[in-house]
Amino acid sequence: MSVTFFFGLVVTTYALINGYMFTRLFLILRGTGLLRGLACGVFLLFAVSFPASRIAGNLLPPAAANFLFILGSLYLAPMIHGFLLTVAADILRILNYHVTLTSNLPNYTESGRENAVAIIVLLSLALSFAGAVNAVFPTAREFSIRLGGEPHGAPVKIALVSDIHLGRMNARSRLERITNLIKSRNPDIVLIAGDTIDDAAWTRLPARRNEIVSILSSLNPRLGVWAVPGNHDYYSGIENSNAFLRNCGIRVMMDEWAAPGGEFLLIGRDDMTVIRTGKERASLNAIISEARSALGGESARLPVIVLDHQPLNLEEAQRAGAALQLSGHTHKGQLFPANLLVAAIFEKSYGLYKKGETYYYITSGAGTWGPPVRTTGRPEVVFINLE
Repeated sequence: MSVTFFFGLVVTTYALINGYMFTRLFLILRGTGLLRGLACGVFLLFAVSFPASRIAGNLLPPAAANFLFILGSLYLAPMIHGFLLTVAADILRILNYHVTLTSNLPNYTESGRENAVAIIVLLSLALSFAGAVNAVFPTAREFSIRLGGEPHGAPVKIALVSDIHLGRMNARSRLERITNLIKSRNPDIVLIAGDTIDDAAWTRLPARRNEIVSILSSLNPRLGVWAVPGNHDYYSGIENSNAFLRNCGIRVMMDEWAAPGGEFLLIGRDDMTVIRTGKERASLNAIISEARSALGGESARLPVIVLDHQPLNLEEAQRAGAALQLSGHTHKGQLFPANLLVAAIFEKSYGLYKKGETYYYITSGAGTWGPPVRTTGRPEVVFINLE
C-alpha cells in the first residue's frame, strides 16, 4: 500500500465519519434555533482541528498550530465513540420503525431529540475519559521463556517497551511512570521496539528536551539499552530521532547485530518504513551469518533474539532459526473497534505466540498515538525471564 493511497484512505474515512455525524446533528436539532447553530459550530471547530494542524500547521503561528493539534487529538476518541453510538442509535431507530421494537422509541419531540444528542455526547466523553485514565498507568507483565540450546549462566531479565510516542500528547509524567516501572524490576537489559519519537517539534525546545534526556538516561541496566526505529521515528525524521536516542545513551540498531554480555545474539531490524525511502532491508539470515562469522565458533551456543518494530512476515524469524522475536506497533488497536482491524491484518496482533521453535511477543506498547486514550487493553512494560 503506497503512502499516498493510505493517506487518501485515512482522510476520506475521517471526512465521511464527520460528514455523517454533522448531518445527523444538523437534522436532529432542527427547530432548536440557537442551540443548533452553537452545537454545529462547536462540532466543526473540533472536526477541522486535527487535519488543519497536520496539513496547514507550518503556515500557522506555533501557538495556533499547537492549540489545533491538541484540540484535534483530544477530539479523536470522542469522535470514534460518538460515531459508533450514532450509528447504533440510527440502526435502532430504523429497526423500531419497521419492526416496532417498542412503542416508546423513537421520541421525535424536540426535547426527545435534544436528550438523544446529550446522551450520545455524554457517553462518548465518559468512554473517552475512562480510556484516558487507563492510558496513564502502564502495567507490568512478566513471564519466563526457556530457549533451546546449551544452558549457561544465570537467567537474563529483559524489559521490553515499545510505542512510547514521545510528543506533545505524551507528558513527562507518563514517561517517568514507564521508566520507574522498568527500574523497579531491575532488568539486565532494556529493549525498545520502536516508535519512541512521535512528534519531533518538542525536541527543539531545550527545556523539554533536557527533561526527557534526563529521564531516559536514568535507565542503566548492566547490558545496556537498545532500540530499533519504528514507522513514527521515520515520520519524525529518522536522523533526528536516532540522534536524540543516542544522546540519551540508547544504542540504536538498524539491521545490525550485537552480543550483549555474551548472553545472546541481538538482531535489531530497521523498520519496514525504510523501503519507502528507496532503500532495502538486509535479510535476517544475512545479518545472523555476519554475526556468526565475526564471533566465530563461540556464537553457536548463543540464542538469537530479534527486535523488529512491526510484526510482519513472522516466518522470516522462524526460517532464520531465531529463538525469540519482540515487536510492537499494533497498540492492540488502542481504540475499539481498531483492535478488530489489527487482529485481521496481523497474524498475531498481541501477546505471546509460537511458530515452530520460535517464540514471538507483540506488546501493546506503553504510550498512545493520536488521542491519549486506550479502550482496548492496558499500556504495558513486559519483563521476560530468559532461562
